[in-house]
Amino acid sequence: MALPRLPRKNAETPPTTDSNTPALPSAAESTPVKRRRRPAMYALGIALIVVGALGAWYITDRLSTTSEVVVAAVDIQEGQVITATDLTTTDVNVPAGSAIITGSQKDTLVGQRATSALQKGALVAPNQVSGQALPEAGFSIVGVKVAPGQVPSQNVDPGDPIQIVGTPKNGDEPPAGDAPTITGQIQTIGQPATDGSLVIDVLVPSDQAATLASLSATGRIGVILIPQEG
Repeated sequence: MALPRLPRKNAETPPTTDSNTPALPSAAESTPVKRRRRPAMYALGIALIVVGALGAWYITDRLSTTSEVVVAAVDIQEGQVITATDLTTTDVNVPAGSAIITGSQKDTLVGQRATSALQKGALVAPNQVSGQALPEAGFSIVGVKVAPGQVPSQNVDPGDPIQIVGTPKNGDEPPAGDAPTITGQIQTIGQPATDGSLVIDVLVPSDQAATLASLSATGRIGVILIPQEG
Protein backbone atom coordinates (compact mmCIF):
# COMPACT_ATOMS: atom_id res chain seq x y z
CA MET A 1 0.00 0.00 0.00
CA ALA A 2 1.41 3.43 -0.92
CA LEU A 3 2.33 5.79 1.94
CA PRO A 4 0.60 9.17 2.03
CA ARG A 5 2.75 11.99 0.72
CA LEU A 6 3.62 14.69 3.28
CA PRO A 7 3.49 18.36 2.20
CA ARG A 8 6.94 19.78 1.35
CA LYS A 9 8.13 22.49 3.76
CA ASN A 10 8.74 25.80 2.09
CA ALA A 11 12.33 26.98 2.84
CA GLU A 12 11.24 30.65 2.67
CA THR A 13 8.51 30.22 5.24
CA PRO A 14 9.77 31.54 8.61
CA PRO A 15 9.33 29.26 11.56
CA THR A 16 6.19 29.82 13.46
CA THR A 17 6.41 30.97 17.00
CA ASP A 18 3.95 30.13 19.66
CA SER A 19 2.25 33.32 20.67
CA ASN A 20 2.18 32.09 24.25
CA THR A 21 6.03 31.73 24.46
CA PRO A 22 7.76 34.92 25.75
CA ALA A 23 10.46 36.36 23.47
CA LEU A 24 14.02 36.39 24.80
CA PRO A 25 15.55 39.88 25.12
CA SER A 26 18.21 40.74 22.57
CA ALA A 27 21.77 41.74 23.54
CA ALA A 28 20.96 45.42 23.00
CA GLU A 29 17.90 45.18 25.24
CA SER A 30 19.66 43.35 28.09
CA THR A 31 19.98 45.20 31.40
CA PRO A 32 23.61 46.47 31.98
CA VAL A 33 25.42 45.10 34.95
CA LYS A 34 25.89 47.78 37.60
CA ARG A 35 29.42 48.18 38.94
CA ARG A 36 29.75 48.26 42.65
CA ARG A 37 30.96 51.60 43.90
CA ARG A 38 33.82 51.70 46.40
CA PRO A 39 33.39 54.76 48.69
CA ALA A 40 36.73 54.10 50.38
CA MET A 41 38.64 54.67 47.13
CA TYR A 42 36.83 57.96 46.49
CA ALA A 43 37.62 59.13 50.01
CA LEU A 44 41.28 58.19 49.58
CA GLY A 45 41.53 60.15 46.31
CA ILE A 46 39.99 63.25 47.88
CA ALA A 47 42.34 62.97 50.86
CA LEU A 48 45.38 62.79 48.55
CA ILE A 49 44.25 65.91 46.68
CA VAL A 50 43.80 67.83 49.95
CA VAL A 51 47.19 66.71 51.27
CA GLY A 52 48.88 67.73 48.02
CA ALA A 53 47.26 71.18 48.08
CA LEU A 54 48.29 71.74 51.69
CA GLY A 55 51.84 70.64 50.92
CA ALA A 56 52.09 73.06 47.98
CA TRP A 57 50.77 75.91 50.13
CA TYR A 58 53.22 75.12 52.92
CA ILE A 59 56.21 75.04 50.56
CA THR A 60 55.17 78.31 48.91
CA ASP A 61 54.66 79.97 52.27
CA ARG A 62 58.07 78.83 53.47
CA LEU A 63 59.86 79.92 50.32
CA SER A 64 58.66 83.52 50.44
CA THR A 65 56.84 85.67 52.95
CA THR A 66 55.91 89.34 52.83
CA SER A 67 57.76 91.33 55.45
CA GLU A 68 58.42 94.97 56.26
CA VAL A 69 62.17 95.49 55.85
CA VAL A 70 64.65 98.35 56.04
CA VAL A 71 66.01 99.75 52.76
CA ALA A 72 68.32 102.62 51.90
CA ALA A 73 66.40 105.82 51.15
CA VAL A 74 69.49 107.40 49.56
CA ASP A 75 72.92 106.26 48.39
CA ILE A 76 74.99 105.48 51.48
CA GLN A 77 78.77 105.34 51.34
CA GLU A 78 80.91 102.91 53.27
CA GLY A 79 81.87 104.26 56.67
CA GLN A 80 79.10 106.86 56.61
CA VAL A 81 77.22 107.53 59.84
CA ILE A 82 73.58 106.62 59.23
CA THR A 83 70.89 109.20 59.94
CA ALA A 84 67.11 108.79 60.17
CA THR A 85 66.63 110.21 56.66
CA ASP A 86 69.04 107.67 55.15
CA LEU A 87 66.64 104.77 55.75
CA THR A 88 63.06 103.83 54.99
CA THR A 89 60.93 100.68 55.02
CA THR A 90 59.03 98.71 52.42
CA ASP A 91 57.04 95.47 52.16
CA VAL A 92 58.70 92.85 49.99
CA ASN A 93 58.56 89.11 49.43
CA VAL A 94 61.63 87.81 51.21
CA PRO A 95 62.85 84.25 50.55
CA ALA A 96 63.02 82.13 53.68
CA GLY A 97 66.39 82.34 55.38
CA SER A 98 67.33 85.75 53.93
CA ALA A 99 69.30 88.10 56.19
CA ILE A 100 67.18 91.23 56.65
CA ILE A 101 66.52 94.00 59.15
CA THR A 102 62.84 94.34 59.99
CA GLY A 103 61.07 97.68 59.84
CA SER A 104 60.66 97.74 63.61
CA GLN A 105 64.48 97.85 63.95
CA LYS A 106 65.01 100.89 61.71
CA ASP A 107 65.47 103.39 64.54
CA THR A 108 68.18 101.25 66.14
CA LEU A 109 70.39 101.77 63.07
CA VAL A 110 70.55 105.54 63.44
CA GLY A 111 74.04 106.54 64.55
CA GLN A 112 75.66 103.35 63.31
CA ARG A 113 78.07 103.21 60.37
CA ALA A 114 77.68 101.50 57.02
CA THR A 115 80.27 98.77 56.59
CA SER A 116 79.66 98.68 52.84
CA ALA A 117 78.22 101.02 50.23
CA LEU A 118 74.44 100.86 49.77
CA GLN A 119 72.53 102.08 46.75
CA LYS A 120 69.16 103.76 47.06
CA GLY A 121 66.43 101.13 47.39
CA ALA A 122 68.80 98.33 48.43
CA LEU A 123 67.80 96.05 51.30
CA VAL A 124 69.96 96.60 54.38
CA ALA A 125 71.47 93.38 55.74
CA PRO A 126 72.68 93.05 59.35
CA ASN A 127 76.32 92.72 58.25
CA GLN A 128 76.17 96.02 56.35
CA VAL A 129 75.90 98.17 59.46
CA SER A 130 77.93 98.27 62.62
CA GLY A 131 77.75 100.09 65.90
CA GLN A 132 81.51 99.85 66.26
CA ALA A 133 83.20 103.23 66.11
CA LEU A 134 85.49 104.01 63.19
CA PRO A 135 88.36 104.09 62.94
CA GLU A 136 89.28 101.02 64.92
CA ALA A 137 92.20 101.05 67.33
CA GLY A 138 95.49 101.40 65.47
CA PHE A 139 93.98 103.18 62.46
CA SER A 140 93.24 106.77 61.55
CA ILE A 141 91.16 108.48 58.90
CA VAL A 142 92.85 111.29 56.95
CA GLY A 143 91.06 113.68 54.63
CA VAL A 144 92.97 113.99 51.38
CA LYS A 145 92.18 116.72 48.85
CA VAL A 146 92.76 115.65 45.28
CA ALA A 147 92.58 117.68 42.10
CA PRO A 148 91.38 116.44 38.71
CA GLY A 149 93.96 114.09 37.27
CA GLN A 150 95.28 113.04 40.68
CA VAL A 151 92.74 110.26 41.14
CA PRO A 152 91.23 107.80 38.60
CA SER A 153 87.99 109.12 37.18
CA GLN A 154 86.24 105.73 37.02
CA ASN A 155 85.68 102.68 39.19
CA VAL A 156 86.73 104.37 42.44
CA ASP A 157 84.35 103.62 45.30
CA PRO A 158 84.35 103.58 49.09
CA GLY A 159 86.06 100.43 50.33
CA ASP A 160 88.60 100.34 47.50
CA PRO A 161 92.24 99.89 48.49
CA ILE A 162 94.53 102.63 47.17
CA GLN A 163 98.11 103.85 47.24
CA ILE A 164 98.87 107.55 47.65
CA VAL A 165 102.21 108.51 46.14
CA GLY A 166 104.14 111.75 46.64
CA THR A 167 104.94 113.42 43.33
CA PRO A 168 107.53 116.10 42.41
CA LYS A 169 106.73 119.70 41.54
CA ASN A 170 105.67 120.53 38.05
CA GLY A 171 108.74 120.55 35.82
CA ASP A 172 110.99 118.78 38.33
CA GLU A 173 112.82 115.60 37.48
CA PRO A 174 111.30 112.35 38.81
CA PRO A 175 112.81 111.31 42.15
CA ALA A 176 115.89 109.13 41.88
CA GLY A 177 114.69 106.75 44.58
CA ASP A 178 111.32 105.34 45.48
CA ALA A 179 108.64 107.96 45.95
CA PRO A 180 106.94 108.04 49.36
CA THR A 181 103.94 105.70 49.20
CA ILE A 182 101.16 105.08 51.69
CA THR A 183 98.62 102.30 51.35
CA GLY A 184 95.11 102.84 52.68
CA GLN A 185 91.43 102.32 52.00
CA ILE A 186 88.87 104.83 50.81
CA GLN A 187 86.15 105.43 53.38
CA THR A 188 84.08 108.18 51.81
CA ILE A 189 84.24 110.35 48.69
CA GLY A 190 83.06 113.93 48.94
CA GLN A 191 81.19 115.92 46.34
CA PRO A 192 83.32 117.70 43.72
CA ALA A 193 83.94 121.40 44.30
CA THR A 194 83.48 124.03 41.62
CA ASP A 195 87.13 123.64 40.57
CA GLY A 196 86.71 119.86 40.21
CA SER A 197 88.67 118.97 43.34
CA LEU A 198 87.23 116.69 45.98
CA VAL A 199 88.10 115.26 49.37
CA ILE A 200 88.41 111.56 50.02
CA ASP A 201 88.63 110.11 53.51
CA VAL A 202 91.35 107.47 53.65
CA LEU A 203 91.78 104.85 56.36
CA VAL A 204 95.47 104.26 57.11
CA PRO A 205 97.54 102.83 59.97
CA SER A 206 97.91 105.44 62.68
CA ASP A 207 101.71 105.57 62.32
CA GLN A 208 101.32 106.75 58.72
CA ALA A 209 98.56 109.30 59.29
CA ALA A 210 100.91 112.26 59.83
CA THR A 211 102.93 111.48 56.71
CA LEU A 212 99.80 111.27 54.61
CA ALA A 213 98.50 114.56 55.99
CA SER A 214 101.82 116.22 55.08
CA LEU A 215 101.72 114.86 51.55
CA SER A 216 98.15 116.01 51.12
CA ALA A 217 99.06 119.53 52.25
CA THR A 218 101.62 119.89 49.45
CA GLY A 219 99.04 119.04 46.82
CA ARG A 220 101.66 116.94 45.05
CA ILE A 221 100.16 113.48 45.25
CA GLY A 222 98.75 110.81 43.01
CA VAL A 223 96.15 108.21 43.90
CA ILE A 224 96.58 104.70 42.53
CA LEU A 225 93.73 102.19 42.64
CA ILE A 226 95.15 98.76 43.47
CA PRO A 227 93.49 95.37 42.90
CA GLN A 228 91.56 93.90 45.79
CA GLU A 229 92.77 90.57 47.08
CA GLY A 230 90.51 87.55 46.38
